[in-house]
Amino acid sequence: MAIAELNTPTAVLPVYTAPPSQPSQANGTGKIAPAAVRQSRRRDLRNLLGSLPYFAFIALFLAVPLVVTLVKAFVGADGQLTFENVAQLGKPQYLAAVQNSVNLSLFTAGVGGILGLILGWALTQMERPAWLHRTVTSLAAVASQMGGPPLAYAFISLIGAQGLLTVWLQQLFGFSLNEVLPVGSFWGIAVAYLYFQMPLMAILAIPAIQGVRKEWVESGQSLGAGGVRVLFSIVMPILAPSLAGGFLLLFANAFSGYAAAYAMAGGAANLLPISIGYFLSGNVLLNQGLASALISVMVLVMLLAMGLRGVLLKRATRWTA
Repeated sequence: MAIAELNTPTAVLPVYTAPPSQPSQANGTGKIAPAAVRQSRRRDLRNLLGSLPYFAFIALFLAVPLVVTLVKAFVGADGQLTFENVAQLGKPQYLAAVQNSVNLSLFTAGVGGILGLILGWALTQMERPAWLHRTVTSLAAVASQMGGPPLAYAFISLIGAQGLLTVWLQQLFGFSLNEVLPVGSFWGIAVAYLYFQMPLMAILAIPAIQGVRKEWVESGQSLGAGGVRVLFSIVMPILAPSLAGGFLLLFANAFSGYAAAYAMAGGAANLLPISIGYFLSGNVLLNQGLASALISVMVLVMLLAMGLRGVLLKRATRWTA
C-alpha cells in the first residue's frame, strides 16, 4: 500500500492512498463482459471434447446394449411384442436361480465385509515394519481383482477331488475334504468368492478408517467414554455409510460373477448368471428373449444396489468435506 508522509510541526502523519484498482471482468452494468463469457464457453467446450471418448464408450458398450436387452425382453421368437418372457420368470427354476445368487451375494458380502474391515483396520494401525504394510496392501489390491478361470483353477487345485489339500488331509487323517466341501457346491463357490471379496472390502475400508480423526476419538475419551462407547458412539456412526456402501459393492460384485462359478461348478450351480449364459450360448436352450428378461432382473438389482451405494457415499462425504 502506498504511503505518503505529511510533515507537520508537531508530528509526521501517514496519509494512505487507495491501491490501484484491479481489472474487472464486469462491465458498467454489473454483467460479465462478453470476452469473459466467450473464454468460459471455450474452456467448457474443451472440457466437453476431452470427455467425449468416455461418454462414447459408455454409450456404445453400456447404454445401447442395455436398451437393446430391455427391448428384447418383450419380443418373442416371431418378432412380435409379448410378455411371455417376463411371465416365465415366475417359474421355480428361475426363482431358485435368483434366490441362490442373492444368498451367495449376501453371504460373501457379509463375511467378506467383516473380515475385510478387520484387515483394513489392521493395515491402518500397522506402522512398522513398513515393508510388511506395503506388501499386504499390494497383495490385497491384486487379490481383490482376481477372479474368473484363474481363481477357479486355483481352488480346484487346492480343494478339488484331487486337490493338494484334499489329498494331504486324506493321507494324514483319513478326512475327505471333498465330501464335506465339494468345490462345485454353493459353499465351495462361496469360499472362492471370499478370496476376492475380503481384500476388496479392505481396500474400500482403509480410506474410511483413515478419515476418522484422532481429535474426535480423544474428545470422547476426555469426556469419560470408554473404548466400546467411543467405538459405537463415534467411530461406527461415521464409518457406517462407507461400510454399507462397501457391502453393496461387494453384493453387486458377487451377484454378477459368472466365470469363476461356471468354471468350478458348470451346470451344477443354479445361479442367475449361469442361467443367462445357457440361454445365450446353449445349443439346445437358446432363447434370447428369456435371457434378456433374466438380464433385466440382474440389471435392476445392480442398479438398485449401486443407487443405494451412491446415496450412502454422498452421506459419507460430509465427514471428509
